[in-house]
Amino acid sequence: MNLRQRAIKGGAFLLVRQTIGIVISVVGVLLVTRIIGPRQYGLFAAGTGIVTFLYVFGTWGLDVCLLRKTEDPEEKEFHQAFTLLLLIALALCIGVIMLRHVIAAFLKMPEESSLLFVLALVIPLSLLSVPAVVKLDRDLNFKQVAFNELVSQIGYYVIAVPLAFRGAGAWAPVSGFLTQQSSLLILSYWTARFRPGFHWEGKLIRQMLGYGLSYSSSIWVFQLRNLVNPIIVGRFAGAEAVGYVAVGVRIAALLSFAKSTTWRLAMPALAKLNQDAARLRSAITEGMRFQAVAVGLPLASFALLAPFLIPLGFGKHWTSAVLVFPFIAISYLSNAMFNLHSSVLYMLGKNMQVTWFHVVHIILFAGSSAFLVPRVGFVGYGWAEVVALLSYPVIHLYLASAVGSPSYTAPAIWYAAGVGVIVLGAMGVPALYFGFVVVFMPLFFRKERSTLAGYAQVLLSRVNA
Repeated sequence: MNLRQRAIKGGAFLLVRQTIGIVISVVGVLLVTRIIGPRQYGLFAAGTGIVTFLYVFGTWGLDVCLLRKTEDPEEKEFHQAFTLLLLIALALCIGVIMLRHVIAAFLKMPEESSLLFVLALVIPLSLLSVPAVVKLDRDLNFKQVAFNELVSQIGYYVIAVPLAFRGAGAWAPVSGFLTQQSSLLILSYWTARFRPGFHWEGKLIRQMLGYGLSYSSSIWVFQLRNLVNPIIVGRFAGAEAVGYVAVGVRIAALLSFAKSTTWRLAMPALAKLNQDAARLRSAITEGMRFQAVAVGLPLASFALLAPFLIPLGFGKHWTSAVLVFPFIAISYLSNAMFNLHSSVLYMLGKNMQVTWFHVVHIILFAGSSAFLVPRVGFVGYGWAEVVALLSYPVIHLYLASAVGSPSYTAPAIWYAAGVGVIVLGAMGVPALYFGFVVVFMPLFFRKERSTLAGYAQVLLSRVNA
């Protein structure tokens, strides 16, 4: 099986896992959010937004440092990564616990203090699973990765749903989140057959942290997005508004599962192309088209039905989430289109170029959120997502300078259809009825029908790895 087939086949396992996971998540999220309500879910979302940012900060790029190596890392490199991650995790966990009262006061959410005390434990659980997950990813063992993630996700709802019914409020999803990360940590080490050990080697530490700093500085900047909802929306619009935005983000994330799958595949797969500019451009073009189809169709379809599905599924008290979802959907679709741009630049070692793109993006997004939310409410978060789209030409220019410009023609067909449908859905009746026609317009092109058939043939083939 060639690299392309292995990558797509591996992606199939992740996509199947994500599809099953979506069904589980939809049922679980509907039950939890419907029962605990916007305010309690907003408290949970504010805390997890902060913890997620710190977790991403704490990886320090060590996962990508191990993933992007063209040769297999030595065992001591995994042990060194484990040692560094343990120290970082302890520092961040203790820091959150000590500052939880200050954070809660700043957010004007006093209940957040006790939630952060428990959520801080998620940081070491998440960070310490990184070496084992990387081992599985290096082997393109996405079938096992998919199984581990699915089991841990089920664990989340096994705990969260009963607690929600028992009136636990925000503590229901907090307890589920803690269970999910604990189970993923155990399963990852068990299935990777990796026994962590301590290792300390000055030269290796400098090498890993040196790369990690240049990579992580980029990720840190972009992950500031996670703080916009709890800090800006929470402070100026309240916990309930945080809940509306968080549900919109959660739905968009579930529907755009192919985006994270492609990212997972890209780092180990692109590293094997040996920096061949022509092959990289071709891979980016195909990746953009795949993202536009796999992310655009679910987001666009839901956008048409959101005015009916959100009140029906979540309850009438969640109706306001409909106002912000179309903006978030367009943001997720646009980001998916440029996912592989950053992957290639990272692989080529041009980390600072991705960092500058992220700086521009965050300035536009956070700056416009800080200006709009106090004036128009939480919908200002959505308009800020639109303003932030102006940052994507920056990363295109960096990529074009590095390997040349990929072709945007075919991906743009699907992207335009997806955005068009989302906009029509937001306009309401009767405009949204035209969306059911627009969503299938790319299929009028014979080449696009042929491409979709090709994807299906590879995914459904039974070629042995």
